[in-house]
Amino acid sequence: MRRLTHLIVLTAFVFSCGGQWYVLQCVAWVKMLHDYSQMVPFTEAVSMTFSGQYPCAICKAIAEKKQAENDKLCALDKYEKKFFPPVAVALARPGATSFDYPDFLSSLQARSEPPPTPPPRPALG
Repeated sequence: MRRLTHLIVLTAFVFSCGGQWYVLQCVAWVKMLHDYSQMVPFTEAVSMTFSGQYPCAICKAIAEKKQAENDKLCALDKYEKKFFPPVAVALARPGATSFDYPDFLSSLQARSEPPPTPPPRPALG
């Protein structure tokens, strides 16, 4: 049960970071290797797969979706960002009155009597 929980958490993390595109790309590469090796020798199929000159339909779809996702993220960055300074900074303008904080350290008093000897023991009864 613990391994299943770890697997679910790891899967959720990978997908939240965009890992689905890498998984789909690996599936596309395996499919391309299989398809190209049917027509040409395996070494040439590997070079055709990873050259980028012969993308399959899955590769094209992945590229379009990733680009659309990046465009959506860039569009969010274009909105005007509003900055609201903290209240203390906004009120600390020239000519504004400063805050008066009470002096807590002066209100603390040092103990003058020593601790009891021997230390008290809790009653067990």
